[in-house]
Amino acid sequence: MAVLWMDRAECVGSWELFFPDHADPGPAKRICAGCGVRDQCLGHALVAGEPYGIWGGLTPGERRGRARRRPPEPREGGT
Repeated sequence: MAVLWMDRAECVGSWELFFPDHADPGPAKRICAGCGVRDQCLGHALVAGEPYGIWGGLTPGERRGRARRRPPEPREGGT
């Protein structure tokens, strides 16, 4: 069976820190800062539109800001 990026995440077993319910996101962000799969995690959250929790070191508001700044995907067929 293939190892998924989620299986290699530093947050495994600490889920409560990543859904802080208006608490300080600092502890979760510190774990994310040293995580080897942070980019995959953030990519998942942006594509899936995850509305809650800390993903890839970003809060929901930070992800919304990043998603607004992303360039549009190229259209198939050209112009």
